[in-house]
Amino acid sequence: MTLLRPVRFSDVPTIIAIENSCFESPWEPDIFETLAGWDGEVKLADSGIAFMRVADEEDDVVGYIIWMVHLDKSRGHIANIAVTEEHRGRGIGTSMLKHAFDNLRTREIPRCSLEVRESNHAARRFYEKAGMTPSGRVRDYYSNEDAITYSIDL
Repeated sequence: MTLLRPVRFSDVPTIIAIENSCFESPWEPDIFETLAGWDGEVKLADSGIAFMRVADEEDDVVGYIIWMVHLDKSRGHIANIAVTEEHRGRGIGTSMLKHAFDNLRTREIPRCSLEVRESNHAARRFYEKAGMTPSGRVRDYYSNEDAITYSIDL
């Protein structure tokens, strides 16, 4: 059974390993350390609040999600989501995304968005299956590749 819970310091090495295995341009470890230091909820100086939850199966972190609520409460944003390769296809990513959407709904956030590499067809299918729709393009978002923006009305 998969449990979604706030991130802890002891999770950070596993999260970094997952991040490095899933992304061409992984995030810096200090981002995860900061979120872990605040039990997965950090007020950002000028932009809102960031949340992080991990997917835990029998005390093993198998995935994580980070989302943000903008200060003006106009929208939420999925900043990062990853599941270990061996745990994909089991609904863990869907559960994490649903959890973030539910959190945003309880805060009366009307819309959520994210960016994904144009070439990441598996992720794009995942977001579309979750009810998100393509809503734009950001040129060279990933330095050498465009991002497709996805959004959903909550």
